[in-house]
Amino acid sequence: MKNLIVKSIFVLIIAASLTGCGENETKEIYCGTEMSAFQAMELKKTGDAGYKFSDDDKKLAADVIEKLNEMYDGKYKFNLGFIERDSEKISLYVIVPDDKEVMEKVSCFLLQNDFEGRLPKTRNLLFYTESYDKLLIGIKSKK
Repeated sequence: MKNLIVKSIFVLIIAASLTGCGENETKEIYCGTEMSAFQAMELKKTGDAGYKFSDDDKKLAADVIEKLNEMYDGKYKFNLGFIERDSEKISLYVIVPDDKEVMEKVSCFLLQNDFEGRLPKTRNLLFYTESYDKLLIGIKSKK
């Protein structure tokens, strides 16, 4: 019985340590840091509650979409939705083609351009395909 208890405790310790492995690892990608699946799903859940656009939000979204279209001379159809926005943070849905090079260029553009101070420093991006049926990647600004 004592052996069984010791083995059970040992297994629990190993399971706990394996669960914690990689928890703090961050993967830099596309000029930002890749979100974990949990972070992306939590952000999506926040977005499912809906977002009430102000006139400033609508203007910002239109300006961003216009710049993205200019970057690719209208070759692709881009779209943008707000998940949340305040003075500290903005989280966006970004609709792009399923193309890694396009996602990288768009991500770097959105993470490095502040649109004359209209984008807060902390940014979260959820990339979706045009049909909105596939979450491609979640990227957040580097801390």
